[in-house]
Parts: sequence; structure tokens; C-alpha cells
Amino acid sequence: MMNQWEPMWMQPVFKETVWGGRQIAAVFGKEIPSEHTGEAWEVAAHDNGKSVILTGKMAGKDLQQAIEEEPEAILGSAVFKKCGKHFPLLIKLIDAADRLSVQVHPNDEEAKRLEGPGENGKTEMWYVIDAKPGAQLIYGVNRPVTPQELADAVKSQTLDQIVNWMPVHKGDTFFIPAGTLHAIGAGILIAEIQQNSDTTYRVYDYGRIGLDGKPRALHTEKAKQVTCLTPRYEAVNIDDGVCCPYFQTYRRKLQGQQEISVSKEHFQILMMLEGSAVLAGRPFKKGDTVLLPAAAGTVQLEGSAVYLQIL
Repeated sequence: MMNQWEPMWMQPVFKETVWGGRQIAAVFGKEIPSEHTGEAWEVAAHDNGKSVILTGKMAGKDLQQAIEEEPEAILGSAVFKKCGKHFPLLIKLIDAADRLSVQVHPNDEEAKRLEGPGENGKTEMWYVIDAKPGAQLIYGVNRPVTPQELADAVKSQTLDQIVNWMPVHKGDTFFIPAGTLHAIGAGILIAEIQQNSDTTYRVYDYGRIGLDGKPRALHTEKAKQVTCLTPRYEAVNIDDGVCCPYFQTYRRKLQGQQEISVSKEHFQILMMLEGSAVLAGRPFKKGDTVLLPAAAGTVQLEGSAVYLQIL
């Protein structure tokens, strides 16, 4: 008997931003809405964006609708027991044509205290798909600072003197726990795997005007309450896996055939980075992000490719 729960291809939700560009179209061939497309929410079930399922028995429904109908089959028994009908992850492509604001995210406890009982924190990771020569990002502070020093640096526009600047190259991986001050620099295309949260405290934005013509709001007071003010960077190896209480992410290389077994306890997500393949009889091309429901069982993958496997 054929398994009704085949892999789910998604229609992403695009976000236009003041710092976005055209790389999501240029690199992956996606039809973006404008020259300022900063994000593609590839697998999303959030109030601010829900990806629509394109294949299988749930085709035409957004991911949250599908989960409401069949939570355990999609999420898995362990995820359903822990999260209910809440999808725990948000998977994005981010095109930083210009530098992003310096920002920070709260952890789960802080998000509920500052934003309300229904909010989650945001721990995330970045996999660098491409980066222009000389590209940099901000990761944490370069020395211990006080909350007042942070506020003073923002006010005097000297924040760049206390943050940790890091060079960025294709294939680099950064794990960013909640509370880490961070910013993607210009000329970087990344895959972001994160908790299902859109809570961001903007600390500094170079005095930029938003796409609406108004200055972009800062959230200095909340940021002071959640920012880790000591250096905290730890190197990670994507091939060994980036593992935390919220997700596991591995870079896999495909040459020929593979079988991927999906546990009934937990869904999986595959994001194609390079090359091409056939997944469960369908073309799986560069830039595709596919959800494997927990009820999918074993699926066949064949081709020559590099992809991310996310659990």
C-alpha cells in the first residue's frame, strides 16, 4: 500500500526589507516580489507568515492548517507531545544585500515575560551559502560590557567598537543562542534555522529609513534586559551537526542513492544547497526546502548534491 504521506514541497513566504536584494532569485531561481527581497520563509507556520503546501494529500493548505488537521502524522508523536499543534521551527533563506541591524533575541522565559505567554524565544543558526570577498558579520561583544555601556555605545554610535567582527566565507556555520548580539553583514546569503519566533529587538540600525519612509524603531530597553554582555562565540562544525535543545542540523553529501528514514516521533526537513536530485520520484533542485512528515516512513533520494538535513 502506498504511503499517503509523501514529502511536502512548499511555496515560501517572501519578505521585503530595506537591506534585501535579488540573490534569492539569482542563486535559486525563485520568483521574488521586488529588488528588496530579504527573506524567503521556506517552511513556516507563524502568524506573520505561513508557507503553503504544494504536493501530497495536504496540497493547497498552509502548513498550520495541515497541522491542525493531522498534527501527529506531520509533527511526530514526540514533537506533538512536547509542542501540541505548534510547529517548532522556522526555516529561512536570507539575502543581506546590505547590512542588517544589530539585534538580539530573547530566550523562551524572557519572551514570555516581555511579550506575553504565547511567545517563544529565538535561538538560531546560520549556514553561509555564499559570501562576497571581505564580508563580515557581528557575533556578540569583544569584551565584557555593562548594560549602561551598551546603551551609551548605541547613543554615541560607537557600537562597532565593542562588538565582535568575524570574517565570513561560503560554508561557514554560526550557532547563535538567544541573547547573542548579532548582525549579518552586506554581501552574505544564508540559510537560517531557528525557533518558530519573530521576536527581534533591534539595538542599532545605522540611522536607516525603512521602506515605509520612516526611521526604523529601536528596542534598546528590552535589549538591555536580554543581551549576553560577555564574549560567547564557540566554533561549530556543520558536518558533525549543530545540535541544541531546539534543532539538529547536518550538512549531507549525496552521490548516488540514499534512503532517509523518518522516525514516527519527529519530522525532518531537507534543504538543497548544491546540485540536484530526485526525492521520492520528484525533482529536488537547488533552493528547494522540503518537509518530510513524521508519517512519511522511508524515502528515496538519488542524485549528486549537497543538502542540509534538519531535525
